[in-house]
Amino acid sequence: MCKVLKEWMPSETAIDLIKLNGINDEQIAKSLEYLKSQTELCDIDDIDGYDNWNAFFIMFCIKANKKTSE
Repeated sequence: MCKVLKEWMPSETAIDLIKLNGINDEQIAKSLEYLKSQTELCDIDDIDGYDNWNAFFIMFCIKANKKTSE
């Protein structure tokens, strides 16, 4: 696993934006745990359309929450 992603934590601003979308702390923690377990994710430059992990994490949480609420 990429050391950078393994040690990364979302910013307070990212967490606040995720919570504004109705996602609770437990869902955020599960999403973070899942994301950090993905060994193919190492460098944000490898993910099209995102330039930082916070932006990617915000969208990841929102999309994951939509799938579980459908």
